[in-house]
Amino acid sequence: MFNPIKRVLTDPTFLITVMLSAFSLIFGTVKTSDIDAKTILSLSSLLIIVALYHELGILKLLADYIVSKCHGTRLVFLVLLLCSYFGSMLFTNDVAILTLIPIFFSIRKYMALPPILTISMLVIYANLGSSITPFGNPQNIYMMSFYKLNILSFLSMSMPLGLISLVTLCLIPLCIKNKNVKVAFQNTHRINWQQASLLFLASMIVLLGILSLIPVAISLFVSIASALILSRNVFEKIDYGIILTIINFFIIVGAISRLTFVHDLLSIYTQNNRSTFITSTIISQVISNVPAAVLLSKFTHNVYAVFLGVTIGGLGTLVASLANLLALRQYTINSHNHTSFQFFKQFTLLNIIFLIIFVFIGLLLLKA
Repeated sequence: MFNPIKRVLTDPTFLITVMLSAFSLIFGTVKTSDIDAKTILSLSSLLIIVALYHELGILKLLADYIVSKCHGTRLVFLVLLLCSYFGSMLFTNDVAILTLIPIFFSIRKYMALPPILTISMLVIYANLGSSITPFGNPQNIYMMSFYKLNILSFLSMSMPLGLISLVTLCLIPLCIKNKNVKVAFQNTHRINWQQASLLFLASMIVLLGILSLIPVAISLFVSIASALILSRNVFEKIDYGIILTIINFFIIVGAISRLTFVHDLLSIYTQNNRSTFITSTIISQVISNVPAAVLLSKFTHNVYAVFLGVTIGGLGTLVASLANLLALRQYTINSHNHTSFQFFKQFTLLNIIFLIIFVFIGLLLLKA
C-alpha cells in the first residue's frame, strides 16, 4: 500500500474525526462554506515546504550544529528549548516536535538529560512559540483568514505572550543539574546549497500567500513545483492526515455550531473577553485547540481572547494540541526504558502546571 495512504488509514486522530464528520454529514447540517479553503491551501503548501526542509537535511544540520557547540547539560537543554521555540515559529509546532525529539534521543547517548521532562518542555515551548507567527500553527492560519487580520494586527496580539514565554523558557534549565560534557556530531549528510537557496526562495513566496499578500493558490503551486524540482520523494513523506483531519474538524464544528443548545450556550459564554478566553481554554482541553478556534470564531469577534485561549489551551491534556499527541508517538517509538503511561502521567502533570500559570498570565494580558 502507498505509504501516505497507509499512514492516514492507521492514524487514530484521522479515523476518529472521519467517523464524527460522517455522522455530522448524515445527521447534522453542514455547508461547504464551513471548510475554510484558504486555511487548507495555506497548510498544504506549508507542509510541502517543511517536508522539503526535512528531505534536504537542513533542519537536522542546523540543530546538530548548535547543540555540538554546547559544553554542559544545562546549556544543551536550553538550546533544545530555543530550537523548539523559534523553530516552531517558522516551521510549525508539529514539525518542531517531529524534528527535535529524535535529535534529543541521539544527544542522550552522550549525556544524561531527563527524557520525559525534556520532551514535555520541548512540546510546551513548541506550542507557545508557534503562537507568535501567523504560520506557526493551523489555528493561527485559520484566524488570520477568518478574522481578516494583517501581519501587524496579529503580531500585536502574539508578541506580549511570546516575550513572557521566552522569559520563562530561559529559567527552566535551572531545574536540571548541570554537568560538563562535549558533544561532537559527525554530520555525513551534505547540503546542496543551490537547492537550499531555491527552497528558501520558495518559502518566501509561500509565506507571502499565507499572509494574503499574494493569492494563496500561487503559494500552493510554487510549493508543488519546488517539490517536483528538488525531490519528488517528498510527496510520500507529507502528513496528509493533518490536512484531512482539519477538513474533518471544519465539518464537525460546522454541524455542532448549528445545534440550538450549543449556539445558545456559546452565545452566553463569549460575550466578553474574559469569558471567551476561559471558554476557549476549556474547550481546547476537550476537542483540541484547532477545532476550538474554528468553533468559537462562529460566535465571537473577541479575536484576542480566542487567540489567547486556544494558544494557552494547547497546554494541558494530551488532546489539547496535535503536537502533544505527536510527542507521545515519538516518545513511544524512540524510548525503550519507560512506558507510555509513565510519559502520560508526567507529561500531563507538567502541562497542567504550565496551563494554570499561563491562564493567570492570559487574564493579566486581557486586562492590560
